[in-house]
Formats: sequence, C-alpha cells, structure tokens
Amino acid sequence: MEAVPRYIPLLLIVVLTGTSAQHAHGQAFSPTGMIATGPYWSPDGQKLAFSASYSGNFDIYVIDLRNLNREQVTDHPANDLYPAWSPSGRDIAFYSDRESTVPPHPPDTVVYKIRGLYKTYARDGYLPSWSPDGNTILAHLRSERGNYEIYTMDKRARNRTPLTWNRASDVHPRFSPDGEKIVFVSGRDGQPEIYVMNADGSSQTRLTHSTAYTLDPIWSPDGQQIAYISNETGFFDIHIMNSDGNNKRKLTNTPSYDISPVWSPEIYQILFSSDREAGIFDLFVMDKAGNNVRRITAGESNEYYGSWSPDGREIAYLSTKGGKTELYLIRADGTRQRRLTR
Repeated sequence: MEAVPRYIPLLLIVVLTGTSAQHAHGQAFSPTGMIATGPYWSPDGQKLAFSASYSGNFDIYVIDLRNLNREQVTDHPANDLYPAWSPSGRDIAFYSDRESTVPPHPPDTVVYKIRGLYKTYARDGYLPSWSPDGNTILAHLRSERGNYEIYTMDKRARNRTPLTWNRASDVHPRFSPDGEKIVFVSGRDGQPEIYVMNADGSSQTRLTHSTAYTLDPIWSPDGQQIAYISNETGFFDIHIMNSDGNNKRKLTNTPSYDISPVWSPEIYQILFSSDREAGIFDLFVMDKAGNNVRRITAGESNEYYGSWSPDGREIAYLSTKGGKTELYLIRADGTRQRRLTR
C-alpha cells in the first residue's frame, strides 16, 4: 500500500531585502493566475507537487504522472505555497500565511521586484530545504526584529533554531547535497550577496564580492559548484563558481534576463529561463561550460519554473499558454510537450 505523505506547514512567506530602494520595492502578495508556484518532483519521479488557486485561495496539490490524477492535499482559507518533498517522499513542507502562535511569527506576505526581474519567473528560491537525511528543515522566517533570519527545525517544523542573527536579512538557504554546508543570500554588506556556512551556522563566509546583485544560488548535485545569477552588465546572466567561491565563470552574456539555473542530475547541463527570444521567457539548456545552448520551448507564452525529473529525462515547468498558467511536461530534448493541468 502506497504511503500517504504528511504535509507540514512552515508558516512562512519570504522576501529578499537588503537592496536599495532605487532598485527594489515591496508590495502586497496577490498571486495572479491559477497556479502560483512551480512543480516539485517527488523523489521517485512519479508525482509533482504544486500550489494553485482553484477556489479563491492557494492550496497544495499533487498530480500523479502515471494517470494524471490530481489530489488536493491542503484545504485552508490561508495561502499555502512552495511545496517541497522530503528525501523519503513521505512528507511535504510548504510555506503558509495562516496564523501561528509559535514564534518567530510568519511574516507579511511580500514580494520584491528587482530591476524588472519578477518573482514569478525566477527559480523557487522560496522552497524549504530538507537535509539529506530528512530530519531537518531549513528555511527563513521573520525574526522578532522584523528582518529575516535562517532557521533550522525538525521535520515536524518544531524546535526552531536560528543560524543567523544580524540586522540585515538572510534568505533562500539550501543544504549542500551532503548536508554539511548551507548556501544562502544575505544583504548584510549592503546588497544581496551569496554566502556559505556550516550546517550548524558556524563559519559564515561571503563568496561573492560584486557591485551587482548576486542571487539564486543552487548547488551542483556533487556539491562542488554553485550556479547563480548576477546583473553586473545590467541584465541577469548565469554564473558558476566553486563551492569555496573560487574560479568564478560567466556562462551567458546576452542583453536579456537569463535566470533560474538548475543543474541536471548528471551535472553535465544547466537548465535556465531566458527572455532572449522576442522578450518572452522560454526554457533553455546549455552544458556546464556555457556552450551548446539549446532552446527547449518556443511560442508566444512565458515558460518558467523549469525543473528536471530525478532521472534527467523530462522537464516540468509552468506556461502561460492559453492566457492562464498551467503545468506542463516536456522531454529534455524538447519533444513530446504535454499539458498536465487544465
């Protein structure tokens, strides 16, 4: 009998702060479109979790790729967003703006726009991050001082322990594949930069030193490299560096927004979203040296939130085709595009 996953509300919605008012501003979170957050694969590759509003507020849903059956797994007047499967596939953690009596309290639901980079087309940096053993959840919460700090908690979202504590905001933390390190974004030096620390919060080290914004860090599957985006030329491009911050390399260089890097499971390729063609976002794949760029999707709609299947054969993503956001699946070579929701 198939195990039924538990659903763990973390009671948090996140923001990126520490940017200057000239380039970033906050606004009340009012998701547009029926599906708000990207697809998240179950570890066995047979299901996708996502957040959608089919009845006025956002809840978590799971779709079974074997029969396309859709299951609603949360039902609450609040907004439930950004689901993340545990490594075992038995649990799903997610953000929610429902009320909580457990400090630190959930933040106001705020979204930031940075030089035209809209949250809706970026990779899900908001997702909770599970430790490889599935016993610890990593996320950021609003602290008592009103900024955002990084916390760990057990798999029941209890026993919350702060790993960072400063007047800036520390956000978008991610465990390394071996669980020993955490990469995150911090505004502690006046603008968003990428940092790394040990899993217990010690040895917090700045990896990027730029006059531009450096955002969206993601570990390679072997933990040896980190992909990220930077707008040092005015537009966002894809960069990679070693996990210690050395050997930084710029992989794309176009007058467009190249965002949302995601490593393929075998580490040879990077999936990303770009508006380089006619100003609309499509999915592209390149090798880890930045060569052999291939366009995976094409059309008059925005395709974003691309996510590799665990075996690297397929890519799930969101598309605004038809005037509303829906979930799609496509083979990694760009063939057999399928719409999963309607």
